[in-house]
Amino acid sequence: MDSPSPKNRHVAEHLANERTLLAWIRTSIAVITLGVAINRFSLFLMEVHQLAPESRVSNLHAEKVGIGLVALGIVLLCGGTWHYLHVGRTIENETYRPANRTLVLTSLAIVVVGGSALIWLF
Repeated sequence: MDSPSPKNRHVAEHLANERTLLAWIRTSIAVITLGVAINRFSLFLMEVHQLAPESRVSNLHAEKVGIGLVALGIVLLCGGTWHYLHVGRTIENETYRPANRTLVLTSLAIVVVGGSALIWLF
């Protein structure tokens, strides 16, 4: 008895692609949450120390970091969605090639930003 052939030979690849998108979504939610937390914590510090409005400059950097992280989370979500759609098309067309250059550039950007943050902390 022959088993019926599946309609889509690439089901496993598409499911892996969906898991990757879900990982991008989780990462973007975490980055956005961290940004909101940093922003709110800077406001909390201003209330605790009862800073005058003109001395708010001391927490301005923390607010900008928080806003930047929220924006980064949105960019990650958009990039992950674009990547999901692109990979889905290339799987169906059987033309998929790994994006080595993009992965290396993303890793280098994270190393630069992480190194800058480390230097800033000291």
